[in-house]
Amino acid sequence: MHQRRTTIKDIAVHLGIDHSTVSRALNDNPNISEETKHQVRQAALRLGYVANASARAMRYNHNALIGLAIPDIRNDFYSAVARALAERCNRAGFQMVLVNTDDHPEVEYRQVRALMEARVAGVLITPTPELLDTTAKLLAPVPTVQFVRQSPKLSGDIVRMDDTRAMREATEHLLAQGHKRIGYVGTRKDINVGQARLNGYLEAHVAAGLAVDERYLALVSPRQTFGSDSVARLLAVSPAPTALIIGSSELTIGGLGAIQAAGLTIPSELAVIGYGDPVWCRLLSPSLTAVQLPVDEMVEAAETLILDRIGGKAPAGADVRSCRPTLVVRGSTAT
Repeated sequence: MHQRRTTIKDIAVHLGIDHSTVSRALNDNPNISEETKHQVRQAALRLGYVANASARAMRYNHNALIGLAIPDIRNDFYSAVARALAERCNRAGFQMVLVNTDDHPEVEYRQVRALMEARVAGVLITPTPELLDTTAKLLAPVPTVQFVRQSPKLSGDIVRMDDTRAMREATEHLLAQGHKRIGYVGTRKDINVGQARLNGYLEAHVAAGLAVDERYLALVSPRQTFGSDSVARLLAVSPAPTALIIGSSELTIGGLGAIQAAGLTIPSELAVIGYGDPVWCRLLSPSLTAVQLPVDEMVEAAETLILDRIGGKAPAGADVRSCRPTLVVRGSTAT
């Protein structure tokens, strides 16, 4: 036989106070003293009280949920983002609801619709390049923060990286070592971060007075298999590149596999810079020079923006936060 759920009235009887006082204390009403709030919360904990999410949704028009829509949870960067955001949401009294869009617009629509049906208070989303109008319409009434990528179909705040600067610095590092045939495998130009990263690579060449050989360029979807195939193709060019930059963490994994299959020694035969800097970059031999992404800074900015929007504290107009990645130099580019 199931035990009856603890109610606000049970807490009120236990403490000998009015049930309306308990309700206001649990909702952090400023007219209730901190001592009473503490007593009510402790009693709720002892009695096993769980707030009624449906009642909350009816009162506030949303649940204490924040949605996170990302393209690929297997990606080291996005898994790190999900962990960091879940911790921050928990501390703020919210739960994070994670959905994976597979970087596919139809899947994205279904996942965003599921978030709306759950009555989330706000959404952080890394939009697909082909985001559907119907998805944009679903998100329009809800506080939304675009994370990493941006879609012109969406309004709201933006948290992004200075991808152009990061890739320019990575390319400059190799140019300073004397490399002139630098290959680049990055994400497609219709993904705005792909264009930004490519711009950094091109700008560094222009500043150095070097023409870019398009045979050393590959712009593909950020998947490991595409990284492997693209790097293999670049290595087959004659003359082959002496250095390689891989502009996505998933592409980096695939690309390193292709370099190993080709039997090349890093860095004596090929200098390599990866993107994302997960922990395994430090464990390789030689360790991998990589563009380290500012996960904590980006998640903190995104959480602040979304909570301010939910709480009605944010100013009118979109807020754009740009975070700077850092080039971490290791053995894979040693001279």
